[in-house]
Amino acid sequence: MQPTNARPPVSRESTALRLTFLSALVVSMFVLLVARLWFLQVMTGERYVARADSQSFRTVQVDAPRGDILDRNGIPIVDNRYAQVVSVRPDRMGDDETKARTIARLAQILSMTEEQVIERIEDPRVGPFANRPIAIDVPTDVILYIHQNSASRFPGVIAERIPLREYPRGPLAAHVVGYTGQISAEELEEPEYADYDSGDIIGWAGVEKTYESWLRGTDGERQVRVNARGEILEEVAEEAQAVAGNSVQLTIDAEAQAAVEVALEEGIELARRTQDAEGRADGTFEAPAGAAVVLEPETGEVVAMASYPTYDPESFVGGISSTEWDFLQDDENHYPLINRAISASYPPGSVYKPISAAAALTYGFAGHDSYIACPAEYAFGDAGNVYRNWNPVDEGSLNLAESLMRSCDTVYYALARRMFTEEVQSPEGQGYNERAFEAIASGAEPEIPFEYLSEMSRGWGLDQLTGIDLPGERDGVVPGREWRFDYWVNARDNYCYQAETAAPGSYARELYSELCNEGFLWRGGDAVNMSIGQGDMQTTPLQVANAFAAIANRGVIMTPHVVRAIIGQNGPVEQFEPEPLMTIPVAADDLDFIEQGLVMVTADEDGTAFKVFNDFPFEIAGKTGTAEQKPKQPFAWFAAYNTEEVAGERYVVVVMVEEGGSGSLIAAPIAERIFGDLFNILLRESPEEDAITVELEAGEVTD
Repeated sequence: MQPTNARPPVSRESTALRLTFLSALVVSMFVLLVARLWFLQVMTGERYVARADSQSFRTVQVDAPRGDILDRNGIPIVDNRYAQVVSVRPDRMGDDETKARTIARLAQILSMTEEQVIERIEDPRVGPFANRPIAIDVPTDVILYIHQNSASRFPGVIAERIPLREYPRGPLAAHVVGYTGQISAEELEEPEYADYDSGDIIGWAGVEKTYESWLRGTDGERQVRVNARGEILEEVAEEAQAVAGNSVQLTIDAEAQAAVEVALEEGIELARRTQDAEGRADGTFEAPAGAAVVLEPETGEVVAMASYPTYDPESFVGGISSTEWDFLQDDENHYPLINRAISASYPPGSVYKPISAAAALTYGFAGHDSYIACPAEYAFGDAGNVYRNWNPVDEGSLNLAESLMRSCDTVYYALARRMFTEEVQSPEGQGYNERAFEAIASGAEPEIPFEYLSEMSRGWGLDQLTGIDLPGERDGVVPGREWRFDYWVNARDNYCYQAETAAPGSYARELYSELCNEGFLWRGGDAVNMSIGQGDMQTTPLQVANAFAAIANRGVIMTPHVVRAIIGQNGPVEQFEPEPLMTIPVAADDLDFIEQGLVMVTADEDGTAFKVFNDFPFEIAGKTGTAEQKPKQPFAWFAAYNTEEVAGERYVVVVMVEEGGSGSLIAAPIAERIFGDLFNILLRESPEEDAITVELEAGEVTD
């Protein structure tokens, strides 16, 4: 029996029809596919190729090298070299886990610790979207490995060849040339950096900072082919060539600068070995720091400028580590980044006395033939205040030139008290008045004290910036009634608090109570202290150099500067000519008289620097200075210039050593060594002149 659900047999015609339909469908689909391929490849192929090409090419920036920094003779002090650098963009490193793996891989292939890599990545001084250099001078095989695996194993890591600062003469003139670094997020907000991008290199200090707009180059562009993961496959073309910045030619003489730096450092080491009762417990001086300046008085050109301790600008190349940065900012290391020649001010001590003498001569308190007593002590006032001379022996009467030679403090105490107490100026503001040397009762303070010393100091520019073309210059302090009142307003709350909290009956309570209630008063004792460069008087070494240049120039002070010219690819772009800063209010014949005293300092057997300069072959007009700044040890000063040209040059030399003892003991020997080295450089081409030999030895303790 047949089953009821059996299908009827399929006819041959039906099967053939189905096969024909399927074949037609397949053929149609194939035709459509071929047509589409033909359309894509022939009709629109060029458009898609162009789109694919645009997605596989990228334009990248080519960093331009900064301009060179040259000495006055064209010797490179700073130039550039190209180096293979590995950097990181923290914002492109992925999540924390990916970032940790990348750091570990970088540490391994760069032979660093992970902590060192992290320290470089987390540099707080640069913006969040800037490249953080991790290693420089990376071997080529490591660079290639990073390129080949940049997306998969090194996300956010950049390996490239870029220009870096190079220092052919090491850390020479570090405080003058300065250093560079990546622009910070805060600086990017400033108008002067409007056309800068995150990661750009700028000058952070010195000439690098002041002349940033000249030194900065123009970046170029190049086109590279990348794969789908953004990894660079090849460089295709350079679309815009990078243009180096202009070179800057300094007034600094590299050879003279090196000599000054050596003399300053060796002089400081000498102070640390020198035995003296005013030194440390072991009889030597602390001498942690110092500065020296060499200035051409006629032009204002700075031939050398040294500050100790110094630093190596090379440390900033490729980014400075946090450890190194902290070292440079540490008080125990005496802040090596500070340029003490312009950015720190000190009591000038007796190198200020020529200005006191100028005030006495100009305002009629002394003449060239006036003789003033130089006792061991000077007392005035109802309170019996006693001010002592550095030499505890009565030296008789001296004229002003002799008072400079002997650096007699008590002569200047008497003059300051007279200038403070009574106006004896002639109607023309010049000349000598005999009434100045009559007995003056010194009991009550005048209601409005006269401020001849303050006025004269301001006339020499000691209360203002010199205008040198370096950043970070500090002005001096010229005290007086207005200055004292302003200072008291700012300090009064602290004075009153100290008075309230000090122990009853203590000296501190008495002192701070007086300062709280009467600290605004400018007293006779303040003027007396000021006359010898003590008290609240503050100057920078460069200001002192300007003051002695004024004497050498018979009144004219030139604006000090460290750059002579800007040099482009085809020669000089801009020349900087000497510019007068001011003319001091002192007659030329009075400056002649002051110079006589300064020459006797070094040439007369009674001069405070005679022991140091007695065999020196050229005439030097100089002044020793010993400034007290309790509780520290005395600061040593010496300021001088050669009165006659040597090989067509005159130099002002100023040396200051913090806690270095007396000026005659330490600073004068350093200055003599500097003069000797400078003149040897000048006279090298003159075979008839013998070389000057200067042994750096401590002088005697005077002032």
